[in-house]
Amino acid sequence: MKFIAYGGAGEVGRSAFLLSEKRKSILLDCGIKLGEKVEYPLFPEGFEKTVRDVAISHAHLDHSGHLGSLIAKGARPTIYGIKATKDLTGVLLADYQRIGKNIDFSDRDVSEVIRRFHSYEFREGFRAGGYNARLYNAGHILGSAMVHLEGEKKVLYSGDISARGTRMLDGCEKGLRADALILEGTYGSEELPGTRESVNRLISEIKETIKEGGHVIIPSFAVGRGQEILLLLESYMKSGALPEVKIYMDGMIKKAMKIYRQNVVYAKDEVQKRILLSADDPFASKHFFVPRRRDRKDVLKEPCIIVSTSGMLSGGPVLTYLKELAWNPKNKLIFVGYQAEGTRGRKILDGAKTIEIDDEEVELRLKIAELRISGHAGKSELIQFAQGIKGLKKVILVHGDEESLEEMGEHLAHKYEVVIPKALEEVRI
Repeated sequence: MKFIAYGGAGEVGRSAFLLSEKRKSILLDCGIKLGEKVEYPLFPEGFEKTVRDVAISHAHLDHSGHLGSLIAKGARPTIYGIKATKDLTGVLLADYQRIGKNIDFSDRDVSEVIRRFHSYEFREGFRAGGYNARLYNAGHILGSAMVHLEGEKKVLYSGDISARGTRMLDGCEKGLRADALILEGTYGSEELPGTRESVNRLISEIKETIKEGGHVIIPSFAVGRGQEILLLLESYMKSGALPEVKIYMDGMIKKAMKIYRQNVVYAKDEVQKRILLSADDPFASKHFFVPRRRDRKDVLKEPCIIVSTSGMLSGGPVLTYLKELAWNPKNKLIFVGYQAEGTRGRKILDGAKTIEIDDEEVELRLKIAELRISGHAGKSELIQFAQGIKGLKKVILVHGDEESLEEMGEHLAHKYEVVIPKALEEVRI
């Protein structure tokens, strides 16, 4: 059995891993890397046409964003994942196709991706690429899955995992059995703060800004963090811990909220019961609003909270709000998620005093805050997850910068054979 990383090796983004043996072969994820320029998997020429089977761990574009291009270049694969992943992937790919630059696939290709998507439930057995396969809850976003494959060896691909439960999701499943683990290491060198600590700080930062008469801008991924943040804000406002102001949701977050509601069966029991056994639907809160004007002037009239895409300020309506509100020190920009190198978000956190929006230099006079409400596992949680895998002999570390992967690898190497692959390097399992 062999493993090749066409992306996601020593980097966060463009995850695309080929697992193969004899007549078996499957591509694990097929993503892109968003930044100042979009980067794609390093597939050899003509490779796309040979792809027959793809398992998608979850809908985020760094794991699914190259599927449209795969179809456009002649691939006709069977695609496997959880139903919520199918629905969310369709929305995110369609949006990326519509607003992205230098896109090489069409809306028809997006439709073909969805047509070729075969949905399975967690723990349901099926055949994929010649392997016996199962999907297990990864706890990262709705429908996110770890992929378990059994051929010559048993291999578990983590995708992105969160060991902690959230308001929306249970944490990832633990104690599975595998000979080899392909493990993400986004925060492999960092301990993430406790959820309560991060949430308390978020509420404090918002209250301070609203009291001063300012606007709060929270850039967020459309899928995952957006829903968690909205439900968190709704809960605190309902309890009186936050002053009652309008919470505007903008960008793809609006569509993603509908899909979350339609796929609530994948949320934790408490959320399902709240919807099914009472009229208290957190997805339809009286505190949630959407802009009525294209120029967003209605949102700018009074102090409010704005949760909008994109999470790294690489595009989306959040740039309109930032352009309009950046001049006022009463306003505040709060980052709650990962900011990749080369993105506007990373530049601001690194101290930039101006950023370019629509070919215009915008001076940043508003306050900046950063906190972590992450859908990933931290260093200790990743190590504990690996140590809980029964029969584990080999760990392949991916989806993290080299420093993170090396630090995590040092801890795991005391007990397992650890490989940190280079792009296109063949690793034997």
